[in-house]
Amino acid sequence: MSIQFSHWIAMGYSAKRRLLTGMIFLILFLCTISVTVADSNDISTDIVSSYKLLPEEGIVKVSKEITFSNNNEDTKYWRGYYSNYNYNLPDGATGIESYDSENTLAFTRSAEGYYVFYFNQKVWYEGSYTFHIDYELEINKNTAVFSLSEYGDNIEVTLEVPSDFDTHIGRDDYKVEVKMYSSVYIFEKGKNWDRAYTVNSVRSSPRLTMVDTAHLKERDVEIKVRYWEGEEQWAQDIMQTTVESLALLEDKWGIAYPAEYNITITQANLTETGGYGGYNQGRSGIWLLYTSNHGILIHELAHYWTRACNFDQLWMDEGYADLYTYLVLSEMEPDEADSRRDRFLDKYEDLKDQYDYPLSDWSTPESIDDSTEERVDFGYKKAFYLTFTLYEKIGIDSLQEMNRQFINAGNDISNADYLSIINSVAGQDISSIESCIYA
Repeated sequence: MSIQFSHWIAMGYSAKRRLLTGMIFLILFLCTISVTVADSNDISTDIVSSYKLLPEEGIVKVSKEITFSNNNEDTKYWRGYYSNYNYNLPDGATGIESYDSENTLAFTRSAEGYYVFYFNQKVWYEGSYTFHIDYELEINKNTAVFSLSEYGDNIEVTLEVPSDFDTHIGRDDYKVEVKMYSSVYIFEKGKNWDRAYTVNSVRSSPRLTMVDTAHLKERDVEIKVRYWEGEEQWAQDIMQTTVESLALLEDKWGIAYPAEYNITITQANLTETGGYGGYNQGRSGIWLLYTSNHGILIHELAHYWTRACNFDQLWMDEGYADLYTYLVLSEMEPDEADSRRDRFLDKYEDLKDQYDYPLSDWSTPESIDDSTEERVDFGYKKAFYLTFTLYEKIGIDSLQEMNRQFINAGNDISNADYLSIINSVAGQDISSIESCIYA
């Protein structure tokens, strides 16, 4: 198995005021609206956002009604007003429109990436102004991945999806209204929107199959990719990556593809993967989350080798899968390999103080949720830290000799067996490796 998380950081710009000396009016320019503005009583924004999944059109239709209120006492007695509003829209937003009850609003995009919407009237002290922003996000016919991105003080959000879609949202504090042909997820006003929350929504239609062959060292392996209608590009990418990765995995492990069966990869939703990015079921194939990247696919393919190594410890199985993912990505996508390595090692250091435990005690649940994901993730990162440290200590040739001993052992490889094999092959101080396993 491999685990994937998505992380998003909201970046805002502080509100600025400029005094124009010699003018009768104090003109206030609002340079941004960010999640930090809610702490100020100067202004407030009430927002009603609706997201509607329209799979046959290939879009999510987003509509926002924004009521901007001026509570800034510096603008009392006609000393100043607000005339524009800055807002971040998600990358990929198209068909952007803005309007009030009578006219369209002009808007521009700043060099920093946020949008400036120009009011059709001045908002004086204790006044308010209501306007709308509409835009679209592109999705596929049967799969949709997008973010609920909100900024403001008092926000209500609704998400409507067709009833035949399986939907997972990165937060669960919603109510669901079931209609005849759709489900509406309702986030009532008063909730915190300090970051974006990912929506994964899938219509599990009958799957199509793409077939190709990987010509490996000892035999040809038939590869089948099962995918939903409309996901041909996904399937082609998975097929190409699989064929290339298998040959590289043979080279890096120093062992020919060890399984006696062909490989089937099935495009899957979060329910089918139990929240993981992928799941290797051996002869039954790999279930791969439709949003998973190449690293997760290679990790699952590497498990055909880890199973052959007779490992009886989870950390060996997962640590080696991630190490060989790094080694294969170093050939295919060097920048991504380095980035993935650094993310894993940094995450290990970040989580160590809170979650550290001996790898010999590590286990994973069948499915993960918000309450378990960080502890599970730490185990993956510590296992990678151990195997990557070993790789740097002894090099690829010694690792391959160890791999051959694992496969030929004839029994399950325990922690003690593992340390004994390192000693016999490398003859180096392995106290740091032993410490990771037992402490």
